[in-house]
Amino acid sequence: MHPLYSIINDVEKTHSGLGNAMAFSIICVKARECLLLVAPSGCGKSVITDTLAKIHPEAYPLLSITKARLSTFKDVFSNFRGVVLMDDMASAGSMYERKETLVAFSVLCYSHFISKHTFTSDFEITDFHGATVMNIQPAILAEIYTYPEWESLLREKTLRYYHLYRPTKPCQDSPSFKVDWGIDIDLVKKPDYRYKLYSKVEAIAGIQWGDARLQEHVSILLRASAALDKRQTVTNDDFALLHRLMKPMTVERYVMHKTGFEVGRWMDTNLAATLVEFASWKNISIDRIARDYKISPSTVYQLLSQIKEWFVASETMTKRLVPKPELKKVLKEAGVER
Repeated sequence: MHPLYSIINDVEKTHSGLGNAMAFSIICVKARECLLLVAPSGCGKSVITDTLAKIHPEAYPLLSITKARLSTFKDVFSNFRGVVLMDDMASAGSMYERKETLVAFSVLCYSHFISKHTFTSDFEITDFHGATVMNIQPAILAEIYTYPEWESLLREKTLRYYHLYRPTKPCQDSPSFKVDWGIDIDLVKKPDYRYKLYSKVEAIAGIQWGDARLQEHVSILLRASAALDKRQTVTNDDFALLHRLMKPMTVERYVMHKTGFEVGRWMDTNLAATLVEFASWKNISIDRIARDYKISPSTVYQLLSQIKEWFVASETMTKRLVPKPELKKVLKEAGVER
């Protein structure tokens, strides 16, 4: 059995609903990817990055940094093999600073270098083979989604993982588990795509990336899984694990919208928020949502009226929300069983 299943079980003992997100983050770190952990405040994103800071030998916590200011860190990030951890993109400063931080590290993780030679900045960062994990709330992701850089750069070079669970029994302690980071990922051979599960993994990946980038991301994630299990060959176990862990990425299909082929982007943050509530609580009510988002019940009614196609209308008046089959389908695709 893959060692990540043991980690998932250990995390679930104290932090219910966080196990898969933790395991996927570990794979992304091993794969040297740029990962955005997307979830509302209070869902455990910080637990993941704080834990990674403890268990990774070369973790580098950082608040934010613009591309120009990377010159200060050129010695740190040249020949870098660790993981850069950003606990909350909302605290990264202005919209410009958030955008520049995302652009900088998505380029570094994908291209492994940055070269900037202008009147104000003259530096190079080379041989960057690290990962980046950034915690981000849906409201901030909605802002990022409108950037021109999204279509041309950020969409293809980042992974968006939608963590859908609130801590129903909050635990102040950190998860307790050990990670063996396995063998060098460069020792793992390219995967054989003739496994039956490849089509399912590819279908999920195709929601976030184009065909060319899809193959690159899936290949490195599968190799990372094998490397964590100290194998030089990708097997069906890696496809099965990745298929399980990538399911929340399907949420992007339903919350991201465009009015044109490359323009007019907007994110349905109300639907994203509601999905978290239905995934977290067995019986969801207007009062529960009001408490989680610190708004009045009347405001909840107003916001839910904008996405009423997902609920049984007659049930809303009783303050109990019952999802329509369409919403249950979205949750099931994301790996949530109700």
